[in-house]
Amino acid sequence: MVRGARYAYLALAWLFLAGVVLQVFFIGLALFDSSADSALHRDFGYILQLVPLVVLIAAFVARAGRTRILQAASLMAVIIVFPTLPLFRDSVPFVAAFHPIGALLGFWLGIVVMRGATTL
Repeated sequence: MVRGARYAYLALAWLFLAGVVLQVFFIGLALFDSSADSALHRDFGYILQLVPLVVLIAAFVARAGRTRILQAASLMAVIIVFPTLPLFRDSVPFVAAFHPIGALLGFWLGIVVMRGATTL
């Protein structure tokens, strides 16, 4: 069971990174293709938010160790907080502007989690 969870942990980390790349592509479509709608970026982002939770659960089941579990928890925290920032677009645009930075931070943490899962 632990061995299977470790493979799942690794696969989910890779899946998250692929999802972030796809998410960036979707916002590129919305920005540069006049027929594209940003709803695809938004809706896929809500689905993508679930992956770090499953990564964290897989890290626990895989007995990945305290450091890797904390890394997965940090990834989950970032991916829960930063997608809410565009909600402040009208009231506090300065805060909403941190949304793309959250994507970079989430991608970097995803790489950290993936590397930890790979060495496990």
